[in-house]
Amino acid sequence: MWGADLFEIRIHHLEVGRGFCPDGWVHEKTVPFGIIAQATCGTYELQTESGTYVVTGSEAFLTPPHLPLRIKHIADAATGVMTMRYVHFQFYLMDTFDLFHLYELPHKCNPEKGQQFGELIEKLLALRDTIPSGAASITAIVTKNELAYRLLSLLLELAKPSENSASLLSAAQELQPVLAFIRDHWFEPIDIDLLLSKFAGSRSILFQLFRKQFQQTPMEYVKSVRLNEAYRKLCTSDTPVAEIALTSGFVNSFHFSREFKGKFQMTPTAARKANKLWMSM
Repeated sequence: MWGADLFEIRIHHLEVGRGFCPDGWVHEKTVPFGIIAQATCGTYELQTESGTYVVTGSEAFLTPPHLPLRIKHIADAATGVMTMRYVHFQFYLMDTFDLFHLYELPHKCNPEKGQQFGELIEKLLALRDTIPSGAASITAIVTKNELAYRLLSLLLELAKPSENSASLLSAAQELQPVLAFIRDHWFEPIDIDLLLSKFAGSRSILFQLFRKQFQQTPMEYVKSVRLNEAYRKLCTSDTPVAEIALTSGFVNSFHFSREFKGKFQMTPTAARKANKLWMSM
């Protein structure tokens, strides 16, 4: 019998791809989703705030959301080619916040785990390249979800809970009504009084819990959700930037671009171009 305290884990974002690039190409970015990437020919050199990682052969690199990355692509010496496969992922806990807010991922995995990631990515790529209809499309969705959760299972085998994961989870449970409201209404006008109306405690406790859980004020968190969702729209649609700005809760495109660049170190237009380049290689 399943315990009543189990939490739902939902696939919020899953994007898979493969490609090639010239030797020495460097991609610098900060993104609102996790990445698993593997060089199928050549080598990755990954730089993060914690150090530099050389990833080659069947190894793969793993990075959580919102981590500044510098990714150098090094061609295979024999062929002069660099090819790769990758998946961008985001799993939500309680349908409200990123699961990997509670875990720490190693930035590199061994060849054995890398091979398992590679096999799952290949299956997701094969599924992406088919266009089923009718009942077959339902089967494809189920298969995609199965592969995504197998991917998550592998990630959790490598991850370790953060030191404060238990207290973070407790805070998230207390904030659940507020987080759920933000999830459903992030694109609408929201102020602190509206958030307080969804919370059973006082204003000071609300601020304390948000600081503990997200290192942000409630309204800073709302802005962060809006920017994350806007980034996802930029990467998955051709909607004009100005329209994304207005439908993401920002007063105008100038305000949106300023806040977006502050969070992701590039303009919305540059982020869209970089993602299209990354996905088309």
